[in-house]
Amino acid sequence: MTDQSSQPKLEIRIIPVTPLQQNTSMIWSTETMEGVFIDPGGEVDKLMGAADQFGVKIVGVWLTHGHLDHAGAATEVSERTGCQIIGPHEDDQWLLDELEAQGAKYGITDGRNVKPDRYLHDGDELELSGNKFGVAHCPGHTPGHVVIYNKAGALAFVGDVLFRGSIGRTDFPRG
Repeated sequence: MTDQSSQPKLEIRIIPVTPLQQNTSMIWSTETMEGVFIDPGGEVDKLMGAADQFGVKIVGVWLTHGHLDHAGAATEVSERTGCQIIGPHEDDQWLLDELEAQGAKYGITDGRNVKPDRYLHDGDELELSGNKFGVAHCPGHTPGHVVIYNKAGALAFVGDVLFRGSIGRTDFPRG
């Protein structure tokens, strides 16, 4: 990874979505105004409204894992923007195939099943307008959970591997 001074500046906004108030991250380059949603769990109109408010062109969806509150809006965002869905690791595909059923269980009706354009693996690299992000496969919360990080910017998008004040839950099926 390159040092921070050679990477374009990034902006981040946290957008709480769904009745679970899961945080979707919108991260973008202030030079290109291209951005990604990380873990878009739902409420696509709210997410797209935030992108419009800041003038961000969404060019990707990055997923840390396959639970509804982190991936439920990915398919619709991809359809609306034409962007690719990247991640998580393929060990979470069984969860991504069941998002609509997960939603029915919790009264969240706008989640849709997801088939990523690309899975992520330990050591992979992602790029957003010249900014490099690393990937660490961190099974535990789910078998295919990944962490996406940018060393130069001291950023880590950990999904549910960590919760505030504790480790993330590991008591889910196959967790």
